[in-house]
Amino acid sequence: MKNCMKWVLIACLCLLTACGVPSGEKPQPLSDGTGPAVQAIDGAPDLAVPDSVGPGKPNPSLAEDETPTYITCRIVDGAEDGSLLLAELDGGTGVFRLDNPDTAQITLDGQPIYASGLQDGMMVKIGFNGTILETFPAQLGAVYSIAAETADGTCFDLCGLYLQVLDDLWQKDPALNENISQIALDIANAPGGLTESEQAALIWRFGELHGVEAFAATYEQLLEEGYITKPSPEEDGPFCAWEDGCFFSIKPNEGHEGEVYSLPAVFFDVQKWRSSLGAYYFYDCFAAWGETGTWNGYTIGGEMIA
Repeated sequence: MKNCMKWVLIACLCLLTACGVPSGEKPQPLSDGTGPAVQAIDGAPDLAVPDSVGPGKPNPSLAEDETPTYITCRIVDGAEDGSLLLAELDGGTGVFRLDNPDTAQITLDGQPIYASGLQDGMMVKIGFNGTILETFPAQLGAVYSIAAETADGTCFDLCGLYLQVLDDLWQKDPALNENISQIALDIANAPGGLTESEQAALIWRFGELHGVEAFAATYEQLLEEGYITKPSPEEDGPFCAWEDGCFFSIKPNEGHEGEVYSLPAVFFDVQKWRSSLGAYYFYDCFAAWGETGTWNGYTIGGEMIA
């Protein structure tokens, strides 16, 4: 009897071994989508990506009968911390916030990557369920895919450059920024050709970074709408001030060629203005782009204080 039981156990073990995964082959998901869902790329476990990620593979969240909506955007900011601020391209004016992009299928030039492989300035085509929550920035519904493209090196991450320039100017003569609740930015003519949506995203992000309301306006509009005032309506003197706000602008610096050492470049002047007697300027500035990658710092020709 004992021998009989012994052979039964051996037969069961052989049967289980035969049903296992053959050596050298990766486990396959079950037909219902469950089962192992991670594979290594080129044998490197630390680069593992979900099985569902890859060219032509549907995202598990996408129903078989569902057709995604696609929108093309620029990553304005947030790639480093995984909270993407996006500006709509192709003539659109939308500004979107996309948190937790790693929940979607992400590719770069058709190859699967993690969200950490995305960069500010990249153009991305996003597939989602078509739902948009009308906040500002707007929130996209269920996002299924993010297809990114490698930058071509021409003014790559222009929004990132101007955010850095504006933040550097913010740090100068900080008394000009004290006790303000609003900032206005005039960047419509900033060199490089920012789209309307990129301008809106940049302005919003600059305000968010410094905890104040930010909006687009020219100096003339601020004066006309009463933000900037004179000491009294009767006075015609030159002194003007914005009591609880600060005005920033980026304008082209005329008289320069569009290249530096044969590299594409932008030339600009930047100002921060609180009053006729309180302002700070960066002038004769430029930034250049290499053949690959983003800008590598910028140069300030001179600084002036009023």
